[in-house]
Amino acid sequence: MKTFLFVVAVFVFALRSESQVLKRLGDRAKQKVEQKAGDKVDKSIDDAVDGNGDSKTKTEEGEVKEKTDDGETKTKTEAKNPESLKTYSKYDFVPGEKIVYSEDFSQDAIGEFPLNWNTNGSGEVVTLDGLPGKWLQLQASTHYQTSIKNKLPDNYTIEFDVLFEFKDDQFVPNVHTILEAEKLQGHAMGGKMDFVLAPNNGTSEVKDGLYFTSYTKEGDYQLQATKKLVSAWNAVNHQKTPVHVAIWIQKQRFRAWLNQEKVYDLPQGVGAGVVPNLFGFEVDNFGGPSESFNYLVTNIKIAEAAPDARSKLITEGKWSTTGILFDVNSDKIKPTSYGVLKEIANVLKENADIRVKIVGHTDSDGDDAKNLDLSTRRATSVRIALTTEFGIDGSRFETDGKGETQPVAENKTPEGRAQNRRVEFIKL
Repeated sequence: MKTFLFVVAVFVFALRSESQVLKRLGDRAKQKVEQKAGDKVDKSIDDAVDGNGDSKTKTEEGEVKEKTDDGETKTKTEAKNPESLKTYSKYDFVPGEKIVYSEDFSQDAIGEFPLNWNTNGSGEVVTLDGLPGKWLQLQASTHYQTSIKNKLPDNYTIEFDVLFEFKDDQFVPNVHTILEAEKLQGHAMGGKMDFVLAPNNGTSEVKDGLYFTSYTKEGDYQLQATKKLVSAWNAVNHQKTPVHVAIWIQKQRFRAWLNQEKVYDLPQGVGAGVVPNLFGFEVDNFGGPSESFNYLVTNIKIAEAAPDARSKLITEGKWSTTGILFDVNSDKIKPTSYGVLKEIANVLKENADIRVKIVGHTDSDGDDAKNLDLSTRRATSVRIALTTEFGIDGSRFETDGKGETQPVAENKTPEGRAQNRRVEFIKL
């Protein structure tokens, strides 16, 4: 009997002990739940006060707001496309400001030869999957030429995009970029410049080549430059990636770039007094099948370059540029704008006390409201690029967009539309 009572007592004691343990566990669990709930409430209150749900958030304008350990919120700016701009960090080409000639074939019908050009053969305007705009497709053994209405000054720039696709295992024809002046009577080659693009025409290691030849007004050789080997087109063959060609002529000095690489700088590359009035392309003869290559060009722009134009920001309080370019219907800056951005950044660094308003403008193509929004976002992209890439204090800038409301030229011509697509810097 005593043994039975002892067992019962032990059992009752065990039940009471287990109950107390479970109660303590339940209390601790309840405390944890309450603590977590309290933490969430505190965080929600902090977020409501600070306007920030995370320790680090990014706005659409590229500004990053980050909380420090002591609760302070700091703001910095991040670039939208730093990786593409940085690839052009050595690019020092600065396009001219006053558009003399512009051609993107937008007014031409697909499948037709462009209205403003002449040829001794054939060619047609086409579109390409995955690439914006219209392109002139070039054929072998054919010359393509357009006239420049206004006399070119001593200082001017030429730009265009070229797409070369070709079979890797054979030579393909060269493309001549030609500037011609009026010929003196009896001089067939007077005042000509010939910048030759030669894809798949080099050595086994570097297959692409470049040539440059120029003539005096009298038709004599001015210069036959040394052949250059590059890898511009083989590096992107079959990738539908255009190469941007830029030329800068300052009196007799000839400079040329392929994408970000300077390929020629010739102090006496142009004949004295040579003033071209014709521009075009010529494709060499080719005996192979036509499907061996596909050559296309677009976005041709010739512009007058005024010396020390950037000083206008300081002396006149305003500077306008058509040289900051963007992707189509986008606020993403094209890398080829690097030279212009670098120029304005240098002016701002040399004059650290001035503040600037950046104003974006568009042409009249498209919806008015969308153009206004686009121009505002583009101005913001320029501010971000100047801040992140060149270290300019962001507090020195204001931004604005005017869309198509303040044209400086008629929107009826390609030259006028190109002039209206601009970015202005206004001293505050």
